[in-house]
Amino acid sequence: MYQNILVPLDGSRNAEVALKEAIELGKKFAAELFVASIVNEQQFVAYGSMAAPAQFYSDMRNRSQQILNEAEADAKAAGLKVTTILANGMPKRAIAEELPEKYDIDLIVMGKSGVDALSRIMLGSTTSYVVRHSMTKVLVVNDEADDTEDNTTEAE
Repeated sequence: MYQNILVPLDGSRNAEVALKEAIELGKKFAAELFVASIVNEQQFVAYGSMAAPAQFYSDMRNRSQQILNEAEADAKAAGLKVTTILANGMPKRAIAEELPEKYDIDLIVMGKSGVDALSRIMLGSTTSYVVRHSMTKVLVVNDEADDTEDNTTEAE
């Protein structure tokens, strides 16, 4: 049913949960996993004029590569074929449009939210964008720990 599964990773807990789900699906369908980390170039320009230091960009790429290496090891340990993708660009468009077309993706598995709350507030959720714009099926996975709330109240 699924042959090529894309899992975008950003280092968040929800992305880790999505990776685990994708690995299980990959095993079930003998699919190849495509794990991707997109370095958001927009984060390096403040208000359209000020670029971030080169070291910051380099650190972001190194962290993204580390995330991909860990995901690749997990997928290979599960017996799956895996391709890692480290790209620059706008994560929303890369995940929803560019990567699925380039790699013939038939399912995107992603977390419901990522690590960048400021971008989510200002620009909208990457997950929401992907769900609305992708021509590929999208499975949104949430971390069960996010759904648990402490509903207890202190006795007065």
